[in-house]
Amino acid sequence: MSVKSGQFNYDAVVRESPAGFTKITEGTTAVLEPPTKKACTSSAAPAPASNLSSEEADNQLVGQAVFYNPAQVVNRDLSISVIEVFSRLRLTEPRRRGGTREGITILEALSATGLRAIRYYKEITNVRYIIANDMDADAVDCIVRNCAYNGVPVQYPTLMENMPAAAIELYPGEAEPGKGESATGASPRVGVRAGGAILPNLDDANDLMFRLAMNSSAHPGKRVCLVDAPAETSATPSLRPLLQQELMDVVDLDPYGSASPFLDGAFRCIKEGGLMLVTSTDSAILCGNFADTAHAKYSSMPYKAAHCHEAAVRTLLACVERVANRHQKFIVPLLSLHIDFYVRCFFRVYKQPAETKLSACKLGYQLQCSSCSAFWVRPMATARQPRPSRQERRRQQREASEQQRRARAGRANSDADEEKASKTAEGAAEASRAHTRLRRLSKRERDGNDDDEAVAHNVDGVRTEVYPASPSRHSHPKITPLTLRQMSSAASATSTTAATACPVCGSSIVLSGPLYAAPTQNCEFLEQLLALLQERASEGRLNAEARITGLVRIALEELPDCPLFYLLPDVASYVRVCCPPTPCIVGALARLGYRCSQVHCAAAGLKTDCPPEVLFRVMLQWKMVQDTLDPVSKAAIEDGADKSKEKKAPAASTAPRSLLVTPLAEADFTYDKAHDFRGRVIGVAKFVPNAPGWGPRRRHQGAAVVPEAVECGNGEDNDGGSGEA
Repeated sequence: MSVKSGQFNYDAVVRESPAGFTKITEGTTAVLEPPTKKACTSSAAPAPASNLSSEEADNQLVGQAVFYNPAQVVNRDLSISVIEVFSRLRLTEPRRRGGTREGITILEALSATGLRAIRYYKEITNVRYIIANDMDADAVDCIVRNCAYNGVPVQYPTLMENMPAAAIELYPGEAEPGKGESATGASPRVGVRAGGAILPNLDDANDLMFRLAMNSSAHPGKRVCLVDAPAETSATPSLRPLLQQELMDVVDLDPYGSASPFLDGAFRCIKEGGLMLVTSTDSAILCGNFADTAHAKYSSMPYKAAHCHEAAVRTLLACVERVANRHQKFIVPLLSLHIDFYVRCFFRVYKQPAETKLSACKLGYQLQCSSCSAFWVRPMATARQPRPSRQERRRQQREASEQQRRARAGRANSDADEEKASKTAEGAAEASRAHTRLRRLSKRERDGNDDDEAVAHNVDGVRTEVYPASPSRHSHPKITPLTLRQMSSAASATSTTAATACPVCGSSIVLSGPLYAAPTQNCEFLEQLLALLQERASEGRLNAEARITGLVRIALEELPDCPLFYLLPDVASYVRVCCPPTPCIVGALARLGYRCSQVHCAAAGLKTDCPPEVLFRVMLQWKMVQDTLDPVSKAAIEDGADKSKEKKAPAASTAPRSLLVTPLAEADFTYDKAHDFRGRVIGVAKFVPNAPGWGPRRRHQGAAVVPEAVECGNGEDNDGGSGEA
């Protein structure tokens, strides 16, 4: 048994394809696409309707037997790398958190051609088996054919188990997951030594996931099978075993469209600490073009704005979090991206009923100005720490009295000791007075104090805009809804009344959401992922190396507590000034004490904890600086900005807008390379352009009749609603 996962076998890439098939190569894998039914009957088909344009007519003739999209190569490469990091973590984690040394199990619920499942087996180590499921019989036949063509072993469930135990061999390591070294002092090799397989399966994705989640203890020793009813009543019916009663380490959902119909089954069949990969290709709905459809699919009302792509990611995560809470589970996002035309999220799933009660603090509402780019994100609920019990207050008072006694006893020491004791006594007395004040505070005063939920940095009385950190369940917080004043945009200013209009321009404010406002990137995991990407890039094992590395780098640099972002060209356009260089604005905000970062889904995007009032004041100051330049300097700047993009603005666009904020005279726009995070300055490519023709594909057309068997690498024959391949 020499075949195992993660060996990077390229034999299928150079193998000749059978007649009648189209060979598609990606990385280590080559898949065979059969001819479409439409192509086989095109000679007898009528001509396209005359009312179609030439482009539409050409599109009608383009079809696939089984769905495959080359634009998803970034998705597949990134998924392989993330699962590889997760597989290595699984070897070191304790069993109570899902750790295993018997190999991870992967479910690809919508497999299509099987390309992704085959690449998973060939490029990910420590894989026990992969379920490649599809409800299209043509797709399942294609999976079996492609496994044989790539020399990947195929197994089928038996009446007693999902995969025969004899099909896999493990290392005889002595260390348990999370226990480190063995008694001899050496770290034994653990995991899969040889074997493993892909399990092709023809079934509805939800039915399969619900069967995998079946509790075997309810009916011990019993399994579900399909009975083939014979035409003759005297004949003996045959049994077909089904995949069932086994939770999965990894669940990959990559459907054609929305992933929301599959989330409930996915959370049922995933293990503790398992990894879930979710894709939704309906970006137009998630971005707010069809808010009614988004509410029906994701239980959220998004608003179309400049930051709609990141809002789409957070809308999907909010839907995922709410579905997880129904199963007393919660998610920990590892990497969440909007790539091209789809949203891809990677997160781990844990079960903790106490933690699910805090999920309301992770969800927030977006308050968006209907005219300018100003926005605010407010949590759905806030956590209030409970009042200390009487016993706890007495214990703290006793500790304070003891500190005072020790301070008085040490007054006979040296002057330094006396000064130290005095400070200790003063601190203890202040702590005692604070507890007394807390006891006398009314409930209204305690609940209405929301000033400590944001990191304060005042610029003319305006503080930073950061999302409050999620509370810890160990402190037993009380979750309460927000008041209207806390929800309004004026809660970030010194006003004592709830605002009904934008404090920047005075326009109305639109409430949208809810969306996932907690951090969407895990820095510790991304550092491990980036190290793996660099390792595999040096070995030439990544197809989209530059694109993936750039995405991970930007995600690692994003501000975790600042949901959504601004587009500087939009802010400058509203102020009616030429967009300043990004380093100048970043430097001006940094000198005022604010943080800034790029965002993965927009090259011109800027994440910052700066309130919108301050950002617009800084932009107004930039406009004032530009207006006060002498004509010679101003003409030189305009000539050297970008001659290739000369545009003549209409006369009406030069009229100033009436804003409620004034220029910020303290803004300093001096260039500093330390505030320039553009790729061409730091020498690392971050935003890599796509190839021509990059984008979504239409649905598959169905396969024509093809040969039943394809020779595999060792010369033996292998017997045997589609998602994104």
